[in-house]
Amino acid sequence: MTWVASTRDEQREQLGRFLLGTGNIGGIASQTGPGIGLSESEGLALIDHAVAAGITTIDTADVYAGGVSERVVGRWSSAHPEQSVLIQTKTGATPSGPDLSPERVRRQLTRSIDILGRVDLYIAHRLDPHTPWADSLPVFSDAVQTGTIRAYGLSNVDGKALEAALETADRLGLVRPELVQNSYSLLERSDDDHVLPVVKAEGLAYTPFSPLANGLLAGRYSNGERPAAGSRASVASRSADWLDQPAVVKKLRAFDRVAAEHHITSAGLALAWLYNHPVVTAPIISVSKSSQWQAIDEAATMPWTPPVQDAVNSLFE
Repeated sequence: MTWVASTRDEQREQLGRFLLGTGNIGGIASQTGPGIGLSESEGLALIDHAVAAGITTIDTADVYAGGVSERVVGRWSSAHPEQSVLIQTKTGATPSGPDLSPERVRRQLTRSIDILGRVDLYIAHRLDPHTPWADSLPVFSDAVQTGTIRAYGLSNVDGKALEAALETADRLGLVRPELVQNSYSLLERSDDDHVLPVVKAEGLAYTPFSPLANGLLAGRYSNGERPAAGSRASVASRSADWLDQPAVVKKLRAFDRVAAEHHITSAGLALAWLYNHPVVTAPIISVSKSSQWQAIDEAATMPWTPPVQDAVNSLFE
């Protein structure tokens, strides 16, 4: 039993060209506090704008902002029953560590459905070293077979774990995971060697998060600027590590110049690279300002030529 199509174009028909990430509503991922993330009213307005712009899949997680993100998405969905968007949420990340125990996954799915109204796509948020796939995957598989969800997937998974999950599902006669959601961008390329070959060979949907590397690929920090308090980069430790590396900052400046030469924003060029990647189904975009929609429009409309691809790849390969 499969729901996700096997080709990128067909997957985009199902999921859209971009997915809206709502981890910035009420906080940033699991980080909360004054000045961090969008308010609930701003979050509702964001979803309105996204759907009007053609977004057809909304991504959230039970852990985001202590549940605020799911509640806002649920409020929006309840107020817009006429909209046929897909709702995707995740479970398994907790303040005390990963937990994909069968009882918790079942409980959290029921809770998320109560809050969101429905769950179309359900994602295992983190690898749980204490729960083997043979224990957790049957819960996800059963949810598909009973019609509770349409499909399920895995997030923050490496190639070895992804292959093990697929092998376990096949060996036990379970519905397979069909979606992979990992961090991937021009700066974060760890999926190139192992995950993406599996995704391509198995016909899985690949929807990467952090496509702008927490704003570093948007030209915000190319000249020595440091992330402002409350920004996504300020709560992501990897961002500080990158900005402390002169070689990375040099690449970012060169990337900004390539974008300017092609009359496109740096964010637009970074998203265009992903949009035209042969294995990427649809990047997950988190928008906090209306001006950021320009980059999404640019990415979908920019002519992607071999010279452009070569200029970008030469900086980051």
